[in-house]
Amino acid sequence: MVFHIYQDMVGNWRWYLAAPNGAKLAIGPVGYARRNDCVLAIKRVREGGEAPMVYDNFGPITSVSGAMVA
Repeated sequence: MVFHIYQDMVGNWRWYLAAPNGAKLAIGPVGYARRNDCVLAIKRVREGGEAPMVYDNFGPITSVSGAMVA
């Protein structure tokens, strides 16, 4: 997977995460006036990359392995 940084039409910096096939898996929700702030946002996402929880709108919250979480 690869993070891409780009400038939008109004000059704000944005990011998205792409799969190897080019599909966008995640898109940053806001634009940043400074490129460095965009890079820092990507670093925060990468640091939180081991998400222990999966939110299931149709049942209980479970861990990635499928085990029930209290």
